[in-house]
Amino acid sequence: MTSRNSIWWKLPGVVIWMAAVGLLAVGYTSKAGILFALSGVVSAFALANWLESFSLRLSRVWLCAGLAMGFTVLLSSFLRGNSGVVAVFGSEAIYAFTESTNWFMGVLCWLVPVLLSAKRYSLFLTLEAASLVGIFSSILAAHRDGSIHRPFFLTDWLLERNYDPMPFFLGAGALLGIMLVVWMLSRSTAKRTLLDPALLIAMIVALFLFLPDGKLRQLSAFAGGEGGKGDQSKKEKPHHGGQGGKGDQKQDQENQGQNQDPDPSNGEGRKSFPVAVVSLHDDYKPPYGTFYFRQDTLSNYNGRRLVRDASGKLDTDVGMPFPAEAIEVPLRDRADLPSAGSRERVAHRLRTTVALMTPHSKPFGLIDVAKLEPAPNPDAKRFERAYKVESIVLDADFGTLLNRSLGSEKWSPEMWQHYTEVPEDPRYREITEKAKLLLPAHLRGIPIAQALAVKFWMDKNTTYNLKVPKLDEDADPVANFLFGDRNGYCVHLAHSAVYLFRTLGVPARVSLGYAVGSRQRGDGSTILIRNGDAHAWPEVYVRGLGWVVLDITPEKVVTPPQEEKVDQDLQRMLGEMARQTPGSPKEENPPAGDGDLRKALAEALRGLSQAMVPVILLTLVALYLMKIWRRMEPRFCGPARLPVASYRATLDGLADLGFYRDYGTSREAFAKRLADRAPELEDLTALHMRAALGPDVPLVGRAKYLALSAAVARQAGKGIQWWRRALGVLHPLSWWKVS
Repeated sequence: MTSRNSIWWKLPGVVIWMAAVGLLAVGYTSKAGILFALSGVVSAFALANWLESFSLRLSRVWLCAGLAMGFTVLLSSFLRGNSGVVAVFGSEAIYAFTESTNWFMGVLCWLVPVLLSAKRYSLFLTLEAASLVGIFSSILAAHRDGSIHRPFFLTDWLLERNYDPMPFFLGAGALLGIMLVVWMLSRSTAKRTLLDPALLIAMIVALFLFLPDGKLRQLSAFAGGEGGKGDQSKKEKPHHGGQGGKGDQKQDQENQGQNQDPDPSNGEGRKSFPVAVVSLHDDYKPPYGTFYFRQDTLSNYNGRRLVRDASGKLDTDVGMPFPAEAIEVPLRDRADLPSAGSRERVAHRLRTTVALMTPHSKPFGLIDVAKLEPAPNPDAKRFERAYKVESIVLDADFGTLLNRSLGSEKWSPEMWQHYTEVPEDPRYREITEKAKLLLPAHLRGIPIAQALAVKFWMDKNTTYNLKVPKLDEDADPVANFLFGDRNGYCVHLAHSAVYLFRTLGVPARVSLGYAVGSRQRGDGSTILIRNGDAHAWPEVYVRGLGWVVLDITPEKVVTPPQEEKVDQDLQRMLGEMARQTPGSPKEENPPAGDGDLRKALAEALRGLSQAMVPVILLTLVALYLMKIWRRMEPRFCGPARLPVASYRATLDGLADLGFYRDYGTSREAFAKRLADRAPELEDLTALHMRAALGPDVPLVGRAKYLALSAAVARQAGKGIQWWRRALGVLHPLSWWKVS
């Protein structure tokens, strides 16, 4: 048997490290650098295997590796910076040489000391494993966080052939796990059975092939592996005014498991990942430069903060369930219709399709939503659900709003009070009076102009800062902010603006959802919404238009709301996926398993298992026929064959009882070992040996052979339990070891 110290036992480790180093090098160096990096892995294992035979001090190994790497870096810097050398050999040759040398020596100088140290100290095994995990995690981090088109070198090739990259990554992980199990067998001298790693390998393969995509998402969410999904279950109770109306929402999330509704609370440091893809059916650029997608509103002042209206009579434009059929959203004012005395339309209808990538408790849509319709899910592996939205979008800017009244003619006094109720604090009035001074004298008496003045005052006198401490559940999100240092984020800004608007008698509310800059859309028709786009903004009710956004944009910014720019390639690709029609073939010859590697392998395994059933049955029949024939042959064979057939049939019977002749044991020694249990076996063995070695010796009759064989079976079977006899008879391969 091959020694576990052999280089062949280290082959899985070589493969794992070559995969890690190769994938890492692809994004940073040339083809020559990649080739030499892989060569460095092979050389490192070979050198470490050779150095194991010497009693070397690890400190000296690490020192020599560091010096060698330092010399390599200095040499590369010298060659690249020396104009004379570059002039003689050429810049391309120098670059190829230094890249190849750096990667080869870098891998060699790191891996050799690690392998030698791990051989002596278990701590370095952890270091080695951490290095591998870090490399693979860094390579696939972008894909795990929602950038499904990364890494480009692999996903581009798969997507061009209509294959989903996720199962391939899962398969690669399963394969690496299997190789790691085999590799670990060579990393310890402890005695172990092969059953445990075999079972572990079988479990890895079974999980890869048969674990549903939904379960994978749940496991990822539980582990927090998808860019913050796991954090959803760890949210604190509502801690600011923006959350004041979201207490029920949080309970819905807990009841439904993993809903990830927009959370505009303090989100600094959160990982950015896609939550939805919105496809525009027509070109549109919002006049305020931002696409607002409303999901919820906070309009009821409960004496402490704004919360969601619980009566169901107000804010009827939000709170609808996901549509199973077309739902008309009740709007008190239709902005797409001409206003009284004017033929001019200031808005039009725009259709969009929303494909959710993470679960939400209820739909959201581009403001103002007028109609919701169901839509087929374009790809159940990638999207949670899809639906269509028909919105009434504004075309007019703020300048056209000055001649319009506020509120609705259809409102009752109770509704007016609902949307204008505000804390009784004179400091709000003081701020609104200061804001009015920003207006020309002829505009100070116009309510909508006063609201715009408040917006301009807040833009100049507040600071956007995500690093402010979170508020307690009962704290007022406005007073501490507006009458303090005025450092806060969208929740503080939106609530403060609504309070100031209401102080002026302007009906206002806070809306919650997502806000995406129009420049993020680029030239395409797709809008990628990420968790970092969650937002809270103030709205005022303009007669004939409905709720109009009057968002606050502070001039002073400490921490931008989301610094990471959207990946246009990812946005375009997800848009194409969301526009696909489910069930329609992607091409005349679709890939195996509809582009799903796990499905293709499962189908192949299922087909193979169905084909193997008759093969296994026929094999069992053949084995049992062979077993029966070997037992019955002494009764029918010729005289010359009788000694061998009788002796072999007797050994088959002993094998059924659990008595085998070990490899290397002579026939005489085996008969002597069983002499106390079956003494007749020595006589049968002697007849067999005389017939085999002395052909001139006369043979005894068939009856004598059969009697001896029956006597041996009877004698050896004494004391053997019935179930052990039955197992031996049913065992189709009990005769296989007989020799």
